[in-house]
Amino acid sequence: MQHGLIKPMGIQSFLQTIVQNAATWGEGSPSVERGDILERVPPRVFNQLAEKGRQLPAPEVCKATVQASLTEAIARWQANPDVENNSLVILSSPAEDLATIFKAVLHGENTAFEQCNIRFLMQGYQRPADPLEIKRHIRREIEKLPDDEPDTQPTLVVIPHLEQCFLRCIQGWEGVEYLQNFTTRDSSRFWIVGCNHWAWTFLDRVCQISAYLEQPVQLPELSGEALKSWLLPFFSDVVTVLNLKAADDEHAFTLEPGADGYWQSLSNLSSGIGTTATRLWLKSLRLCTGDRESDNGDAGNGTSDNQDFDDAQSLSLVPIKPALPSAITFNAIDRYLLQSLLIHGETTRDHLALSLGEAERKIRDRLQVLKREGIIIQKGRRLSVHPAHYPRLYNELKNNNFLIGAR
Repeated sequence: MQHGLIKPMGIQSFLQTIVQNAATWGEGSPSVERGDILERVPPRVFNQLAEKGRQLPAPEVCKATVQASLTEAIARWQANPDVENNSLVILSSPAEDLATIFKAVLHGENTAFEQCNIRFLMQGYQRPADPLEIKRHIRREIEKLPDDEPDTQPTLVVIPHLEQCFLRCIQGWEGVEYLQNFTTRDSSRFWIVGCNHWAWTFLDRVCQISAYLEQPVQLPELSGEALKSWLLPFFSDVVTVLNLKAADDEHAFTLEPGADGYWQSLSNLSSGIGTTATRLWLKSLRLCTGDRESDNGDAGNGTSDNQDFDDAQSLSLVPIKPALPSAITFNAIDRYLLQSLLIHGETTRDHLALSLGEAERKIRDRLQVLKREGIIIQKGRRLSVHPAHYPRLYNELKNNNFLIGAR
């Protein structure tokens, strides 16, 4: 089912569905009083919340971890540049965007790095059709770095997504080997590298990358309290803006925080991954309309953009118990497809086929199935795993003895 698309139903049918599906999508939040009626969030509201969610700032706890680790590593390097390691690796799940965190830490207000020369390398890079060209592209970008920057201001070179700088195929990681050798020889700059756990595990297996780029630091898991303090203020502001922009005949909404136990469940279910938790939180929201009666004793049809809520005592968005999306039974080719996608973060269909050593036509059907189920999402030509499915896919591949990274 796509976000926000609801099949109209009477309230009695809706409540019966709640009972039948309680094990699937959870029981009511403790903040919902007996007699209140929960309905799906109208598509107009849900879609606007989801759209604004793409502008979420980086979580404070993640920024604090990166800033503290980076400050300490740079200080050691500056004190003894010929001996100390001149790189720091930040590892995350494939579902997270390290570029956003790096920019917030290095370019945000009151940053501790405003006196540094900051150079983002391979930012927004997309692998060429021929993956053997990646090495040449990396060398070309490094050669563009200026050599005459002031010695009093340290130069920080940032590679946000190392997983985009190789392809799992014959000679496909030569660019990474070139990069790891170059950084160890170039003590005049400090290198900040972001990489997902799965790609790092693979690269360590094939080219021992941890022997060159040391000091890996993992992003922390977000606790229930951290998720609450991150998501609620942002989306409360979003709801306020939506209310201000709403037409005169449209209802205003309030956003209920949910109990502490809800947020801890969200943290556990999402493995503390911010992007995963955000999507699970959005999907757990329901519209609480209070007690309502109609002339015929029915409470009306299911939620739609034109639903008449004139008799509602309140219109609140409340979270119910979060739940992971359902998943299909995977076959062998599905698992190999998903592992490759998790290693590379994003990739095209032809590169995915190349990484598996298969003809593109042999994987096309299964890709369509996985996209239809919402497990794989596509933006333009690029494919990736939907963050909400990541915890379940992690367990699926782990239980089938695949080479995986940390959560």
